Amino acid sequence: MARAPRWEPAYCEFFAARRHACLRLAYAMLGSWSAAEDATQQTFVVLYARWPRISPDKVDAYARRVLVNTCFAVYRQRGREVLVGQVPERGEPEEHDERLALLAALGGLDARDRAVLALRFLEDLPVAEVAEVLDLPEGTVKSQTSRALARLQTALDPTRKEATP
Repeated sequence: MARAPRWEPAYCEFFAARRHACLRLAYAMLGSWSAAEDATQQTFVVLYARWPRISPDKVDAYARRVLVNTCFAVYRQRGREVLVGQVPERGEPEEHDERLALLAALGGLDARDRAVLALRFLEDLPVAEVAEVLDLPEGTVKSQTSRALARLQTALDPTRKEATP
């Protein structure tokens, strides 16, 4: 019987601690739980294969980068899914309707915009870390965040005109 590598307990600990956060980020980027689960699983497979070479102080940033790149690949492969225009009547609370509207509006953004918003506001990363994960200059992250928020606000309130930067 083969023994597990010495580093495997550290990987398992990281997996247990970060699995849900990675799944949440992938869902925010892809808008589908099944696609998010696949992207998260693929990310952890890549991390497992490269674990011995990843610096312990950079493992979170590396994992985010792999996840974001995986989500971009999934997004390109599946193309754009068509979202339904109307949710079936279910008599759910208004908060549920707002959440569905937000998910639909996020679904209308491109992959890069969703990534910027998810990393900045869901993961609560500072601009510098988002820039590192996406391999972009900080100024680009700031302007892209601003434009993505404007597009999101326009999608949520069609009477509002999108501000041109």
